[in-house]
Amino acid sequence: MTRPRTATIRDVAALAGVSVGTASKALNGRGSLRADTVARVKQAAEQLDFHPNPAARSLHAGRTFTVGMITTDTIGRFSIPLLIGAEDTLGAGEMSVLLCDARDDPIREQHHLKVLLSRRVDGIIVTGRRAGTRTPITAAPGVPVVYAFLASAAPTDCSVVPDEEGGARLAVDHLLTVGRRRVAVVTGPEHHHSARVRAGRRPTAWPAPWPPRRCTASGARRGAARQPACWRLRASTSTRWSAEATR
Repeated sequence: MTRPRTATIRDVAALAGVSVGTASKALNGRGSLRADTVARVKQAAEQLDFHPNPAARSLHAGRTFTVGMITTDTIGRFSIPLLIGAEDTLGAGEMSVLLCDARDDPIREQHHLKVLLSRRVDGIIVTGRRAGTRTPITAAPGVPVVYAFLASAAPTDCSVVPDEEGGARLAVDHLLTVGRRRVAVVTGPEHHHSARVRAGRRPTAWPAPWPPRRCTASGARRGAARQPACWRLRASTSTRWSAEATR
């Protein structure tokens, strides 16, 4: 059984009664063409079920309309929302995102990087399963790299990260503003960058020194059950702050 012949741009041009160049401009939104000419070409393309050849389009435009995303977030807790956001933003330009899981393996990451560069991606997004700082990747000249959720150690790189300090400060400042004077701070494991930064930022309205004590939560030994350590911060009538640990 032979496969049906796929329509080409020449078929579209012939059906619409225009040149190949005019048909191409009409379908790609280029050039100054009359509205009725554009409508006729698009109608011919729809009638023939014509779809542009991605390889030919990439060759002509010098782009592949693809973006690579390298992550270490195997579970997808943060990388999947980033992937969805990238697709929503880039989708308007008919871009596709290629997701690669490095799994905290430098060799695997280099393999993914080489594959993405061999596919001539238009850009690369680097992310991970937690906030922090990482060594920058080495991409090909002309291929932009954006670090999302975790930052590159190179200050000249483009890194889009959450404002951990600002978020913690606003949260406590709000509680103080509404009259709260006993505030419990419960953070994640101390080796997490976010936990350290959130606990280490003194809110604007909080008297020095800050923090009264380290506010962390985790098991002290590897393999031990994680028991949140809650530091209850309270003010006396003289507005002097103290801290006491609770379990």
